[in-house]
Amino acid sequence: MTTQSLAELLSVNRRYARSVNIERDFDVPDAVEGYILTERAVDALRRIVASMFGRKRTTAWTLTGVYGTGKSAFAHFLTSLLGPAHSPARQIALEIARQSLHPESPEFEALQKQLPEQGLFRAVATAQREPLRATLVRALNNASDQYWKRGREPEVSKKLTDWATEIEFGPPQFSDRDVLQTIQQLAEAVDTDIVLIVDELGKSLEYATQNQATADLYLLQQLAELSRKKGTRFYIFGLLHQAFEDYGQRLASLEKNEWAKIQGRFEDIPFTESSQQMLRLMGQAINRTQAETLTFPVHQRTEQWCETLGASGDLADLSPKLLEATYPLHPIASLVLPELCIRYAQNDRSLFTFLTSAEPHAFQQFLETAELRDDSLPTLKLHHLYDYFVESLGAGMGSRPGLQRWLEIQTLVADAKHRGEETVALLKTIGLLNLLTSTGLLRATRSLVKLALVDRPDDEAALTAWEQQINVVCHQQGIVTYRQSLDELRLWEGSDFEDCLETVIETRSQISPTETDSQF
Repeated sequence: MTTQSLAELLSVNRRYARSVNIERDFDVPDAVEGYILTERAVDALRRIVASMFGRKRTTAWTLTGVYGTGKSAFAHFLTSLLGPAHSPARQIALEIARQSLHPESPEFEALQKQLPEQGLFRAVATAQREPLRATLVRALNNASDQYWKRGREPEVSKKLTDWATEIEFGPPQFSDRDVLQTIQQLAEAVDTDIVLIVDELGKSLEYATQNQATADLYLLQQLAELSRKKGTRFYIFGLLHQAFEDYGQRLASLEKNEWAKIQGRFEDIPFTESSQQMLRLMGQAINRTQAETLTFPVHQRTEQWCETLGASGDLADLSPKLLEATYPLHPIASLVLPELCIRYAQNDRSLFTFLTSAEPHAFQQFLETAELRDDSLPTLKLHHLYDYFVESLGAGMGSRPGLQRWLEIQTLVADAKHRGEETVALLKTIGLLNLLTSTGLLRATRSLVKLALVDRPDDEAALTAWEQQINVVCHQQGIVTYRQSLDELRLWEGSDFEDCLETVIETRSQISPTETDSQF
């Protein structure tokens, strides 16, 4: 019998092996190589290009989304796209744009024909808990060093160098007004437009809240209004995890209103991806160039899975191509993982953290430990996802707002460990499905739970064994409730009122605002 580790055949594409840092990766071709413009990113690019080269005149944006949604990667792509024509990073970014935009679209034609040869004056920085003016000076000083050759820089560039040195050794002595005047002087010195990108802008807002530095907010407002004057245009992008006012929860209502007004100067671009798009990204992130021997068996197995799961009306629209690309994730795990990331992910729980980290129970560890034996195709299942999302965080998961059910599941699983590995795997599987939904395509039906625990949908012996195990935990041990009317397995019994409330909330979350309005 021959065995082979999955890690010998599969890996994660190098581009996803580390997070993007817009300062460190500035104009680095390898950092933009392989970047994928998602549907959300394409929409953002169209809006920005239309404002830069079209009739629309928006010059201030916020990109808002939770950790791991691709804001920094998009900002780095945009920075590369706006670089000088001779830059390899710009050439790579332009080709990525060509593939995602129609080559004859007005947006792509504008990028090709209207971007200046020298590119834009690009100032980027990752914010820290410091006065906003210090972050701006770091960005502008680095941009100045990149834009002008040594010995040819204007006086304003030398001033920025002095200020950058100053903030390394203590609090800045220059004022917000000094920074604004310097930006205006830069606009006169450069022969192109200026773009400023501040990643982690929320840290600047947190600093403003903790230090009552309201002047920082007005500085943002003034920056957003700079390009209302004629001459060189000044574009500003701030990357946030939540809305402005959400960073000022400790502020009085009047102050919160002021924060909201200042954000009103910025056009917000939400960075949230659908489950389908995240599924597509997973497939693109998994490198299978060394896995030619797996191509046919994985394709054949995926067809079997789609046929089996498609027998349920709710899962009839599965894409074999998408699921095939996500192997070695079990098809049901592939469908659940994006939902887990969307609903419960925090800064260390993003989709690509799971794929790339060396943490226990993550994707990389599964590749190292899973083995191919003859015609077997091992899969990463729901109980493996449980181990990563729950056990790697410990009790801290239950302390987060809205995640009390995680703690309930942890307690039930911990209490059942003496009952054996099969029982524990079954409880983890049911628990994750319970967390996601009590209705719809991913609810914990007996059939779906059994299928989630096997590598092959036609493995009748294994399916029968899991059916018997379900009967044991329901009828003999009483640790799982089976609601026959709904064909659903539950780790907690719940009242009729709770079940009704969950269904109403879930149904309302799936109705668009337009549909809701039309009902009244």
